[in-house]
Amino acid sequence: MARLPLGLALAGVLSTPAALACTGGALTAQDGGVVVGRTLEFGQPLDSQIAVWPAGSSIEGSSNQGAGLRYVSRYGFLGATVADDAGMILDGLNEKGLNVGLFYFPGYAQYTPNEQASPSRTLAPGQLGTWILANFKSVDEVKAQINSVSVTPQVLGILGMVPDVHFKVQDASGKSVVIEPRGGRLVVHDNPMRVLTNAPTFDWQTTNLSNYLTLSSAYPKAKRIGDLTLQPFGMGAGAFGLPGDFSPPSRFVRISFFTANAAPTPNGKAAVSSLFHILNNFDIPYGVAQPPAGTSEADPDYTTWTAVSDLKNLQFNWKTFGDQRVKTLDLRQALAAAGNKPRLLPMGPQQPTAVSPTTLIQLP
Repeated sequence: MARLPLGLALAGVLSTPAALACTGGALTAQDGGVVVGRTLEFGQPLDSQIAVWPAGSSIEGSSNQGAGLRYVSRYGFLGATVADDAGMILDGLNEKGLNVGLFYFPGYAQYTPNEQASPSRTLAPGQLGTWILANFKSVDEVKAQINSVSVTPQVLGILGMVPDVHFKVQDASGKSVVIEPRGGRLVVHDNPMRVLTNAPTFDWQTTNLSNYLTLSSAYPKAKRIGDLTLQPFGMGAGAFGLPGDFSPPSRFVRISFFTANAAPTPNGKAAVSSLFHILNNFDIPYGVAQPPAGTSEADPDYTTWTAVSDLKNLQFNWKTFGDQRVKTLDLRQALAAAGNKPRLLPMGPQQPTAVSPTTLIQLP
């Protein structure tokens, strides 16, 4: 097959980051099936499409010194892209049931300096997930090989900046890790909660969970103070104190709580539906998360699309801002239809059209 380069522009670095607020989690069904899902928020149109990559595809990474890592994919895979850049997968799965999700990590990514990286083993930040999907079938394999490559600070053309990112990887056995560029190397954290949001670092986020040990899905018991008996007001009283804002630490606590307390589901199909309902709690409505002045974003952050992968049945499910109906793409069928060439498929409408930022009002 012809080599398809991963199209990242190598330009100057801008100092003002764009905001990308994503939330990811996972569920395991009673039949052992694992489903993994996430939201994608951005205040700039990314025009995501679905890329389908057959096994045997020749793929070329990039470096700031010319061509980067070149490899041939061992496994077929698909996932959501940034615009028509088929080589940058924001979230996807391969034919062995491995899922990779790219999440924003502003202010904390510390990539390998260019002078310390061998170009022939180098990838751009947005290319690491594609390399993982193309080459590995399990979390253990990823852990064993992750530091055989270097990720250097390369500008993503659509943003005009180096994207600060980290990754959540999950396989069909239920194992999960988080990969973060720190100190010039790729640091791997075991992820027993199977959740991820954004900054700060993953170890900070898990430590912060200790502040919420008293949260419970159950009603609290009545409490007597002197002659006064206090009763819970009603449903949800056990979760009183669960943070509700859109900051990454608050979303990390919420997704950990929701997935830990989700009702059992019999199979993957039911688990997919359950995870979509959970992720609905992380929708950012258009207009409520305004970008700071001077950033590259023109519009408020909002939930562009939500995706859930069924790692047992090898199905990628998604819905977009402009079409809340869940669509399903079977990986086996998509690979068969693709033949021996990578393909791009539309995801659906992703930008708000009914409301202009100039018409928004600020509530008192």
